[in-house]
Amino acid sequence: MFDQYLTDLLHSTATKCHLPPIQRGQHHVFSAEHTTRDILSFMAQVQGHNMPKPSMYLPVAPIMSKHRKSLNLLDVPQHTADSFDLHLPRDSHGNTDFASLVNQLKHCPTLQDQADILYVLYAMKGPDWIVNLSGQGEATVRSLLEELYVRAGAYKEWGLIRYISGILKKRVEVLAEACTDLISHHKQLTVGLPPEPREKVITVPLPPEELISLIYEASGQDISIAVLTQEIMVYLAMYVRSQPSLFGDMLRLRIGLIMQVMATELARSLHCSGEEASESLMSLSPFDMKNLLHHILSGKEFGVERSTTSPAISIHELGHTGATKTERTGIRKLKTEIKQIYTSSHSISSNFTSPRSTRCSSPSTPSGILSPTGTGDSHLQWEERQGQWLRRRRLDGAINRVPMGFYQKVWKILQKCHGLSIAGYVLPSSTTREMTEGEIKFAVHVESVLNHVPQPEYRQLLVEAIMVLTLVADMEISSIGGIIHIDRIVHMANDLFQHDQRSSGAIEYFLEKDPATGICNFFYDSAPSGSYGTMTYLSKAVVTYVQDFLPSSSCLMQ
Repeated sequence: MFDQYLTDLLHSTATKCHLPPIQRGQHHVFSAEHTTRDILSFMAQVQGHNMPKPSMYLPVAPIMSKHRKSLNLLDVPQHTADSFDLHLPRDSHGNTDFASLVNQLKHCPTLQDQADILYVLYAMKGPDWIVNLSGQGEATVRSLLEELYVRAGAYKEWGLIRYISGILKKRVEVLAEACTDLISHHKQLTVGLPPEPREKVITVPLPPEELISLIYEASGQDISIAVLTQEIMVYLAMYVRSQPSLFGDMLRLRIGLIMQVMATELARSLHCSGEEASESLMSLSPFDMKNLLHHILSGKEFGVERSTTSPAISIHELGHTGATKTERTGIRKLKTEIKQIYTSSHSISSNFTSPRSTRCSSPSTPSGILSPTGTGDSHLQWEERQGQWLRRRRLDGAINRVPMGFYQKVWKILQKCHGLSIAGYVLPSSTTREMTEGEIKFAVHVESVLNHVPQPEYRQLLVEAIMVLTLVADMEISSIGGIIHIDRIVHMANDLFQHDQRSSGAIEYFLEKDPATGICNFFYDSAPSGSYGTMTYLSKAVVTYVQDFLPSSSCLMQ
């Protein structure tokens, strides 16, 4: 009797399957040339939304793939939502034939295609539209998506789980708590891809509904970006609670840029295109996603390998390459060099010799060979330095990592000038009369100006230039000028760098500039310290810029 009761209970509570069984290796209903972005864009247009068209500047290796492609975080699609056709079935009047679409769903062999068809129905007919699957009975679009969500979980199809979560606008239960934890640790958040106003800043805890609404608004209704944003926010909160030291040099966490950098790291390590890297990122297991995020936050060198037996990836730390945090900024050595300007009658440039002609990575083409810069690194193979400094600047710029004491040093600079101009925005000296050097409010004000720079590698060059300027400000000088244009200093350093390259006989290939910033790609990929490092050229540019305010014993630049 009891056994029969349990049997009936299990039978009554068992989930009825409406969707057809899965068959591996089948052809897709939609063409493989139609990416998930195509479907998302088409449906967004149906719903009256405009998909975001962010300026993507991270590198993409143009490798063609025969596989279905996912949202590309690294490249801008060259077509608009109405420039392609999903080849949906049409009736005699030219309208979408939903009966035929449902019939396709009945025989759909793959989880991905089932999700795509259900998303079309969800967007065009609504979540409560009844789907008649004949032998399988009737069910709403929403319930079919929920069923597919469970099935995707059973198969551990993480990309599909995130895709369906976005369609249903599922919310991470602890999302608001995660946001509050980060803010309570004095971290600001941005969601969406830069620049503002698309990128939304979060400075105070928000109610769950308001937070999720802001995320979708910043994502331009792009469900893939919105879902991944929630996940990354929760992982960041986990790490800020368990390992707060990871965030010591960061004030604002830009989740959109972090996502781009994660995709870029996969593209670089797996030697794949931007779309394939984005698909790989969306398909990572939660464990691999957290692990990749941790390695990016840690600032350590790491590599990514794809498993030969499963879709999983493995992340491993690389050996020490002779670059500590101090060496990365080059401040300690440069401080001595700057002081020599003050006491010496020789020009900084007299210590320079022309660097050797080398190949480098660029923001648009990550492939290339970088010669080690500086001294003491000649034992390293060129390949070990491939794109190293460009990558490091991107990582640090994306997570807004700055040198220790950076904001306090900016405060001291502002006491000796009328302000700092960065990307057309001025940080006025009057802020030093309103805020103290150690005040969080002042650091936030500095970040608000720096965050107008969308390119993370260019932002880091600006930070390096400011650090050099602080060394000049440390001298016994009452003033170093009016409004100091940091962008101009960086471009002066870039011009000096290119001049030395031309003098050494470098061909134009090595002098190509990033069209977004006008900075030589090779300059982005040069080490900060060393005889030919970016910091040395920046020091020359700074001294030239403020030379009228230096003591008469200081030299003029040659």
